[in-house]
Amino acid sequence: MGLFSMSEYNIVHLTPTPLVGSPGKIAWAQRMKGHNALAVAWSDYPKGGPLAGKFLSHTLMIDDFTRQYIEHAIRHADIIHVHNFIPKERAHWVRDLNQSAVYVYQTHSPLREGPLYVNRGNEYFDYNVRLVVGQHWGRFYQSYIPVPNLILSPPSIRPRKPGEKLRIMFSPTHKHVGRWTSKYSAVLEEVLLSLAKLGQIETISPSTPVSPEILMEVRRSCHVTIDEIATGGFHMVSLEGLCAGNIVINRADYFSRATFAGFCDGAMPPFTYADDSNIASILLRLAENPEETAIQQQIGHDYFAGFCNPLRLVEVFDAAYEHALP
Repeated sequence: MGLFSMSEYNIVHLTPTPLVGSPGKIAWAQRMKGHNALAVAWSDYPKGGPLAGKFLSHTLMIDDFTRQYIEHAIRHADIIHVHNFIPKERAHWVRDLNQSAVYVYQTHSPLREGPLYVNRGNEYFDYNVRLVVGQHWGRFYQSYIPVPNLILSPPSIRPRKPGEKLRIMFSPTHKHVGRWTSKYSAVLEEVLLSLAKLGQIETISPSTPVSPEILMEVRRSCHVTIDEIATGGFHMVSLEGLCAGNIVINRADYFSRATFAGFCDGAMPPFTYADDSNIASILLRLAENPEETAIQQQIGHDYFAGFCNPLRLVEVFDAAYEHALP
C-alpha cells in the first residue's frame, strides 16, 4: 500500500543549522502533500555572519516562545528525521519525549573526506532508515538511500535575445583541499575576468551572501549559471540554475547525473560539462551564439518543469520512509 493511500504522518526534521534551507524545504513539500511536517534547527548560522537569518523561511528555531510547540510536535511525531548531526544532550531530550517514532538519519555531506570518515548515522539513535543527498555523496554511502535536494521556486525562463550580452551568474568560493569538497578553479576565474574585459560576457557575482530569494530573482535575469568545475559532482546551485531558465555549467560526472536521473524517470539533467581545459571555449561559443544559448536555456527549463517539481521529488522521501513504517 502506498504512503499516500494511508493517513497523514507527523514528521519532525531536526537539524544542527538551517543547512541552507534544505530540511525546511522538505518539510514544506511534505505539508503540501498532506503531512504534518516541521523543521527545527538547534541554532542559526553565527550571529553577525554572512549567512545569519537568510535560510529560516521554512525552519523553526528553538526559543522560549516555540519550545512548548516543538516539544508537542516531537512527542506526537511518527517520524523523526535527523539531518547531519544531533548533539548528545539534544538526543537525550528527543528520546525522552518520543521512543516510539521511526527514526531517520540523513547526511548532506561527509564531515571529513576519506579515509577518515566520521559516521554520525549510528550515534544516539537506532535509525530505521539512512538517507544521503544523492548528487554525488552517494558514492561514499552506498548502503544509504539517495534523496534529492528540493527547489521550491517556480520555473521560469528569460531567453537570450539577439545582440544581448551573455549574462553569467557565478559565486566565487575559497579554495578547499578535499577532492570532493573543492569548488575553486583559478582557471575559471581568469577566464571570466578575461572575457568580461573583452566585452564578451557580463558576470553577475554577489560580493557578499544574499538571501536565496534575492539571488533567485537576479539569477532569472541571467542566461548561464556556473556551479563548479573542480570535482565530479554538483550542488544545489545547479538545480537553481535550471529553475531560473539558465544553462547550467558544472563538472558533474556520469555517476552524479545518473543518481539524480533516478529521481526523474531516468532522464539525465541537461548540464553542460566543463573543466579547466575547455571552460574558455564553451563560454566563448555561447557568448558568440545567442540562438544556441536560448535553445539550451529552453532545454534546461523544460527539464526542471517536467521533473523537478518539489511535490514530485518529495515522494522520494516518502518512499524511503515506507522501508521502516509499519
